[in-house]
Amino acid sequence: MTIRLPKLIVLASLLFALSPATGTLAFAPDPTSEALADPGRYSDDWRSNGPPGGDVRSLVVDPNNPDRFYFGTLDGQLYTSSDGGKNWEFLYNFNRPKLFVDHIIVDPRDSKTLYVATHRHKEAGGFFKSTDGGRRWRESPELKNEALHSLTQSDSNPDVLIAGTFNGIFRSDNSGDSWTQLPTYNTQGLVHVESLAIDPRTTSIIYAGTWYLPYKTTDGGQTWKSIRNGIIDDSDIFAIDIDPRDPNHVIASACSGIYETKNGGGNWAKVQGIPSQSRRTRTILQHPSIPGMVFAGTTEGFWRSERGGHQDSWMVTTSRQLEINSIAVHPTRPETIYIGTNNYGVMVSYDGGKNFSPTNGGYSGRFANVIVSDREMPNRVYAATINTTTGGGFFFVSLDNGETWRPSMRSMPSRLITYSILQDERDANLIYLGTNLGVYRSLDRGGSWAPVWAVAEPEPKPKAGKKRAGGSTGQPQTAVAKPNATVRRAQEALNAAGYSVGVPDGKAGRLTVNALKKFQAAKRLPVSGKLDSDTLLILGVSAASDDPNATLVLSDAVYALTQTVDAETLQPMLLAATSLGLFRSFDPTVGWQKLPYGSSFDPKTTCISTDAQHPETVFVGTASSGVLVTHDGGKTWQRVDGIPNETPVNTIVTDPHRPRNIYVGTKQAFYMSKDGGSNWSRRGGDLPFGDFTSILINPRNRDEIFVGNAYQTGEIGGGVFRTINGGITWARIDPKERRLPSQRIWSLAFDSRDQNTLFVGSHSAGVYVVPRGSDTVSAASQ
Repeated sequence: MTIRLPKLIVLASLLFALSPATGTLAFAPDPTSEALADPGRYSDDWRSNGPPGGDVRSLVVDPNNPDRFYFGTLDGQLYTSSDGGKNWEFLYNFNRPKLFVDHIIVDPRDSKTLYVATHRHKEAGGFFKSTDGGRRWRESPELKNEALHSLTQSDSNPDVLIAGTFNGIFRSDNSGDSWTQLPTYNTQGLVHVESLAIDPRTTSIIYAGTWYLPYKTTDGGQTWKSIRNGIIDDSDIFAIDIDPRDPNHVIASACSGIYETKNGGGNWAKVQGIPSQSRRTRTILQHPSIPGMVFAGTTEGFWRSERGGHQDSWMVTTSRQLEINSIAVHPTRPETIYIGTNNYGVMVSYDGGKNFSPTNGGYSGRFANVIVSDREMPNRVYAATINTTTGGGFFFVSLDNGETWRPSMRSMPSRLITYSILQDERDANLIYLGTNLGVYRSLDRGGSWAPVWAVAEPEPKPKAGKKRAGGSTGQPQTAVAKPNATVRRAQEALNAAGYSVGVPDGKAGRLTVNALKKFQAAKRLPVSGKLDSDTLLILGVSAASDDPNATLVLSDAVYALTQTVDAETLQPMLLAATSLGLFRSFDPTVGWQKLPYGSSFDPKTTCISTDAQHPETVFVGTASSGVLVTHDGGKTWQRVDGIPNETPVNTIVTDPHRPRNIYVGTKQAFYMSKDGGSNWSRRGGDLPFGDFTSILINPRNRDEIFVGNAYQTGEIGGGVFRTINGGITWARIDPKERRLPSQRIWSLAFDSRDQNTLFVGSHSAGVYVVPRGSDTVSAASQ
């Protein structure tokens, strides 16, 4: 079964902490608006078509069926495939956000019996058992409060299961129906158990890897001893794999490298051949049917050895940018290798692990934080995602209204995270991104990208001795000496950006030069270690930097972008919300000017809303000063009463046709004003408290409004809510059975053609595509 999800258009803002809510003010419907009937319900068919891929944790194959696979995610979901991984079906959602499903076992005696171990890092996850192929699950009461980081089943007696937890080791002798904690408390260091393996000959011999060292028992877990001989102290043991042909031959991966023993742990020798920077090996597998073939899944790619892991036998066969969490091989198909990865989902090799390609039909596990539909091309949709585990993010384009997606990231740095997308109002080919690295733009509708402050290519150097204009020669030049005050400001800026230079002293010494080089590399500037004009510009430092009218470059996080006009000159301009405040620019390639709020307000700005009819009025949301407003184009600011100032503000939307109608989503509640912000009402009928991250007004029926909720705990929270009477009453529209892969919602958008398709950006299921029912939307009176 394919999981399909909707498409949305929205600018997502960053959200932060929470606070109590204020009182409410009742209000009547806007007298200028007609009372409209429901313009059409939305389908329960919420399709997830992508963007494909995402994070895959545990990946296993059914020992009795080489076409049946299961995998778990880091947000409490299970997926399955019945065709060798070509297509994936959403199987189950444990409805526990941030739940890592790191271990799945298919019982070899009955393929419908599944065991799952979960955790939330140090917090509890639990053990679950299904006897109907994963449709229904029973949670173990003994392990309900445990963080399970490992799980294994005995080959010689499949009734025996061993679970490793943050607090020790548990054993079940009845296929997981009940559990008993083993006496590990007398063995120093035997906690934080991350890996396990049972000798295939007997249930008495068990290996356990902890955050510190490996351990072994020969009496079923009653007594334990450290087996550390040959292993570097304090080695986190990620995985343990027993040779199916020789149980005394064991391979273990650790943070200090890969080790093997040929005498059951009596002593260990380091396996050489994988570079030290790639040795964080999360999973290791000795091929079940090809002797001597060993696979290692690392944080820097997939490695294979055809000679038992001996030195000089290892070869990396994927990009080293690939992080691998799991490896699956069925013995009857020895050349077919599957890997579960971060960001790229499931990948498969049909040549023994030499070449891999994605196989993610029906699966999207992506955090879709921004969606925007192209206003001129009805089927063209843009979506930005955040990589949950590795940092950075991706940018995708759909040309068929969200049915399929392709990445579009040419010239984007790998660690770029997009927080907002803005299509220029005058030139639809021009798209701006607000990112963690400043403002980026594309001149070709997302085909290629560059920072708006990108440095021009240097002009060719004249031949030696030939004079340039101005009398300088073509010999290598040193940077123009800067005043000490400028160097000091640059040092302060470097420290603030996380590039430590120690105590700023105005002298460009070794620490300053090294920090400059790192900063320049990160910002894609020429790495010179010198305070050239471009570096000073990106740092926001110049001889005029103390001037409030100084033009600066935004090279750090920009959470929101919007387009408006200057209230006095009517000249088009951009506004940018940043951690340092609100900035404006008439030409972002030249720079930005700050619109200061004053010292009494938090400068950290999360979102912006403007009024096209009254450009002098701008609302901004902050992290800890609530909502601020200016009515004179940014010259003076005041805090808006009625919205808690200690609650981070996620989003503000002003109805463009009824600008006195303003909607605000905060980390804890939703607010409405029908009088330009003088008075506010909290929530509305049937709208719960929540983390309201996105607000969408139907341009053809302005009483139809949607809000997305990113707050969820267990079965409670999340979802998309809709009103058809301007916010007086609300109804949740995501499927009633709450069986979506992800219910935490971060972005909303309409298709640009007729607003009969809703796009919904989720926390861990990509973009949902939601069609309206047979009734189409009515046009509202203007």
